[in-house]
Amino acid sequence: MGDKWFTLLKSPDLIPGVIGTTVAEGGTRPIWRIEEGERETFLMAWPRESLLRAGVVFAGRKDARLDPAGVFPFLEGFANSLTVVETYPWKQGKTGMQGRVGEVLAQPDDDGAPIWFFDPLFYRDARVDLTPGVTQVFYLSGLCYGIRRALLDELTVTQGPVYEAWARKWLDANPERGRLDVPPLKIPLRGSNLLQPAARCSEYEARMTLGKVESFDFGPEGAQEKIYCFGASFGKDDKWLNLLMFAPERICNGYEPKEGEEVDLAFWMQGRVVDAGDEVSEDDPASAGAEEHMPR
Repeated sequence: MGDKWFTLLKSPDLIPGVIGTTVAEGGTRPIWRIEEGERETFLMAWPRESLLRAGVVFAGRKDARLDPAGVFPFLEGFANSLTVVETYPWKQGKTGMQGRVGEVLAQPDDDGAPIWFFDPLFYRDARVDLTPGVTQVFYLSGLCYGIRRALLDELTVTQGPVYEAWARKWLDANPERGRLDVPPLKIPLRGSNLLQPAARCSEYEARMTLGKVESFDFGPEGAQEKIYCFGASFGKDDKWLNLLMFAPERICNGYEPKEGEEVDLAFWMQGRVVDAGDEVSEDDPASAGAEEHMPR
């Protein structure tokens, strides 16, 4: 998870301080803890009330000292009803974390493209039920690696399956012409909200129009970073994915996100099953004022 912290902290040397602060000043919830015989696993998060927190997972024997097994940005998000397709428990890393965190593949409907996301409470959610075919409500969010004002209003496509389908359609409409006459496919981008997978699991590239943008400070005393926060929607008709996005100022390279602007961004997606009792909560920090952040 070191690459995730590079977006939030000036130096990886600050991670031990984040762990210490989380242990000293953070908190946990009964719903974040599971017990398996003589072993227990639970998450602590800091700050206690924030949309973006440091999360530290502890795992081990109940009667022994529990050392941190993993630390990662812990993000609040917007609720989405998704059907589980597949799961992938992590098999590498610290022994205490193997099988306790992982990735989930889920889709918004039968026709929608499934998406992978990292589940920080995988150890708990797998017990709740992540069986393929089961529908759960997940909080979805994204931590940006990069963001900039959108550069292109139009995309030119000259190869690939989309272009081949276009070429066949064009040749059918122009039977007197040959393959070399097929023009490039021009796809308008202005006003589009587009999402596509990046090279690594749970990472994506996107284009979108910004809704309401807010900011807050995150990090240990003396090393705080400004974080921009905004909503993002991807999909069509009534089958939308709604995410709460976080863009640290340090990755913006001088760009300041503003409402109404079209942007290109790269981000890491995170999701978890909603905590029991949160499904219809109006004052949960992950849901409060959600509509204000969504792009129009």
